[in-house]
Amino acid sequence: MAALENHVPEVVFILLYLVSIMAMGMVGYGCGLGGRRSLVMAMTTAFLIALVILIVLDLDRPARGLVKVSQQRLIDLQESLKKPFP
Repeated sequence: MAALENHVPEVVFILLYLVSIMAMGMVGYGCGLGGRRSLVMAMTTAFLIALVILIVLDLDRPARGLVKVSQQRLIDLQESLKKPFP
């Protein structure tokens, strides 16, 4: 229940978007200074930034998404706590 009620603050997402904009701007500026464009570097940077944002979004929503964690360990812990200690 706690995972469903607590979310990543919006400030974190805003910061991620600002950092991604600045990183891509720096890649573009670097390509401009170099006189030639490195498509591989630009695409790799864009892909990695998008991947980080998607993973944070996915982890923020535990009920759906690509990353799913089994609750069996917590259920086992709960059952073990119900047993009396020897």
